[in-house]
Amino acid sequence: MRAHVFITDKDTFPVVRDNSFWGVGIKGIPHSLEEIINENLKNGKKPYFGMIGDILGTRIGDIVFLYERQVGFHGIYEIAGEPFFDPTAIGCVDETWPLRVEINCLNYFPQPVPEDYLFSRKEYESKFWSWFYRKIQGARGVNTINPEAAEALIELLVKINGNAINKPSQIKPYPSKNKIPIELPLGQNGKVYLEDILRAWLIANIDDRNRKDLREIFGPIEDLEWFANNVPYHITRKNIDILCYHENIKYTGVPLRYKFSVVELKRDIANDRDVSQVIEYSKWVAGRLAGSEIETVQPILIAFDFNNRAKQKARNSDFCERGILFVKYKVENNTIKFEIMNY
Repeated sequence: MRAHVFITDKDTFPVVRDNSFWGVGIKGIPHSLEEIINENLKNGKKPYFGMIGDILGTRIGDIVFLYERQVGFHGIYEIAGEPFFDPTAIGCVDETWPLRVEINCLNYFPQPVPEDYLFSRKEYESKFWSWFYRKIQGARGVNTINPEAAEALIELLVKINGNAINKPSQIKPYPSKNKIPIELPLGQNGKVYLEDILRAWLIANIDDRNRKDLREIFGPIEDLEWFANNVPYHITRKNIDILCYHENIKYTGVPLRYKFSVVELKRDIANDRDVSQVIEYSKWVAGRLAGSEIETVQPILIAFDFNNRAKQKARNSDFCERGILFVKYKVENNTIKFEIMNY
């Protein structure tokens, strides 16, 4: 199950609920997609490509919970379309929320889950680790949560409400016709313009069954249980670039989570510090998510190239028998291509 928490407040929650959409942005964001792209390319510290990457990580059919600040989690909704750009004002939601996605109400539970409930029992605390770290790190519009957290939120909604009721009659389809598809600029001379672009492109295409190079790195689509970008794992602003869960039911008859892919991305040439970083992340995943089964964790370092110190560091690592997977990327023919390297 892939699921996301979308942030709202007392003013925006009824607007997005009743108009079947959600959006993200910030005060002062440009009013056209072209301006957003150009402004972020000029200033790499702008957050726009990060926001685009978050919303491009959604998929049609994904579960959504609407978090209303100071109130709790509303549900249950699902993603109903591809992300788009539209600064059209709808109610109190104006041009500061132009990166949008349509949602449908699946089950309307009138009583939300208070945030305190997520940490009321140890079993819930262990499932909502990503939400805990995100709250400590700071605001973020799209929060992709792991399958266990999504199941626990649904469980809490049922415990509080008993049953869902008919969705409110005022809920209607998204009213605007000004939707513009979101396309990323890639780069030049083989490199992406910014690392945020590489992350956004990869999370948008990671489950493309027609990309042989991606399937060699991340395995069959059927086994790609869950994936997310900028996954928080520490109270400081430490995030795993991309984390994947791999699950198989073919041989056991029941779902078996057999691998975790931990991905570190570098726009330029990776060095030994980057190898150490992906190993650090992988150790955390092994201890926190994989039940200390180190051999189920696959560290992956994706970069434009790798220097000799990085190669030596990887060869000397004894993290696990899988080793560190080195992958070169290259911007070519308006796409990004990947190649596994054997050093």
